[in-house]
Amino acid sequence: MSRGALYIITTLLLAITARSSAQQFADDKQLQEVIIQGDKHKRKSLSSRGVRIPGAISILTPDKIGYEVGSVLSVKHPFEVKEIEFDIISNNIKDVTLQVAIYRDITFTEVLSQPILINIPEGRKQTIVATPTENILLEPDDYIVAITLADCDEEILQQWTNSDQWDNQTRYRMMKQSIQFPLYLKTGYMKSNAPDVFEKCTASIGLKVKGVVIVSI
Repeated sequence: MSRGALYIITTLLLAITARSSAQQFADDKQLQEVIIQGDKHKRKSLSSRGVRIPGAISILTPDKIGYEVGSVLSVKHPFEVKEIEFDIISNNIKDVTLQVAIYRDITFTEVLSQPILINIPEGRKQTIVATPTENILLEPDDYIVAITLADCDEEILQQWTNSDQWDNQTRYRMMKQSIQFPLYLKTGYMKSNAPDVFEKCTASIGLKVKGVVIVSI
């Protein structure tokens, strides 16, 4: 074999080897990116609960339709919301519906485009899990996760129409128609159904937001 032919063959082998190494590197890089992508998304629970206040409860009655109570939630990394969880001590209101909302803490701008409505059965000691019907990605910021008493049985609503005129005995008897939440020592907000303004308070109902933290690596 001539020296020229040997040089050509050697050059071709080097080119093939280099191409194979480059392809292997590209394949490894692509595989590595897939693996890293999986590691970037970590399931986590963000709790807006503080210290439980023994014996303290938040009570909503049928005359509080539209009344809203919420807790502050701090998000440090981009976070995709999967579930919102909270506890109920008892519910004695027929056909009660709660609505879950998420607001930006400073502007009180609604984050959700679709409301999360939950029908709450009557009973004691319930853990409620609300699942959004849309993808919710929260950027690092402070938010308010709030619960609104949205609706209940029409007959019960009629019974509470003139509740401001009840005597103490009637009010005590009717107060059994209520939904009760545990209270935690944690900054929260509340809003009545009249003024569209949140009032800051030092106690709030406990909420837990579950989802996926997206961390850049």
